[in-house]
Amino acid sequence: MSERIVTNPAKMQENWRVAATSLMNLFLTMHRTLAAATPIGPTELLIYSTVSVANVQKLMRERTIPERFAGTEILPREWVVPISRNAIATASGLPRETVRRHVARMIETGLLIEDVRGGVTLPIGVIRDRELEQFLEGMLTNFARGAEELLRIGVIRIESD
Repeated sequence: MSERIVTNPAKMQENWRVAATSLMNLFLTMHRTLAAATPIGPTELLIYSTVSVANVQKLMRERTIPERFAGTEILPREWVVPISRNAIATASGLPRETVRRHVARMIETGLLIEDVRGGVTLPIGVIRDRELEQFLEGMLTNFARGAEELLRIGVIRIESD
């Protein structure tokens, strides 16, 4: 028997303000935490986050993620998917020219690298080099608090298969 978390639309309707506040608080806390870990402006943080997520999409689509890659082990380049500036603009909602300017600046400062396959990626070893592991615990703690609140009011619930 397995369990999964599902939403409860009726309770969402009844608790819209509480649920929205909880989710927005999670977003703001994550933004603040990530900004402290990588001191850049909000636009560059959005681009950096978009690139970070895009780069690991191939791995995250695997039915079973190889154990050695689940943590902070450096991914072989064949697992890292570069993302184009146009795709960053589409995914982030930022104007293409804004993305182009910021990506150029981020490449100059070493936050991003141009990939030989096209597009951009994060530099190899960025999690360890920037000591980002320490920020994950705080973000997960805040996520757990928000999830507990949403569970308590019934907006989400645990369902057994």
